[in-house]
Amino acid sequence: MKLNLNKLYVVYRPTKYSEKVDVFDGRPDSLGGLFRQVMGGLKTEQVHAIYTTPAEAEKEANRLIKKPVKKKGRAITTIKRGQGYAIFGSEVKAEDEYRVQSKPKVYRTKKEAETALKQMLKKGWKRSELKILKY
Repeated sequence: MKLNLNKLYVVYRPTKYSEKVDVFDGRPDSLGGLFRQVMGGLKTEQVHAIYTTPAEAEKEANRLIKKPVKKKGRAITTIKRGQGYAIFGSEVKAEDEYRVQSKPKVYRTKKEAETALKQMLKKGWKRSELKILKY
């Protein structure tokens, strides 16, 4: 089989923050282009493989970029309605069933909600504009 050195598909090793386009962009490269990249600072450790067809390179890039999902130590349980606390604007009334445009962030305890409220006050909100309600 004769190799076409003007159409090579390079697959690079992924880093921790790489996206698929960083591993393989789909464009062919030539032997001269690869040589210029080496002269510019590309190291052999950064190249995973070189393929002659884009399908092979694409398949390998997809395999490399798949990252396992890490499980967190503590399972996050949902907060049932009426058992959490949320921060609302002063015009929102509990008897109106908290009618707001978007769903608020709900905290497990009143202390967590008060901590979040303090952060909002540091960002420039006024205490008279906000209140904590059971949600």
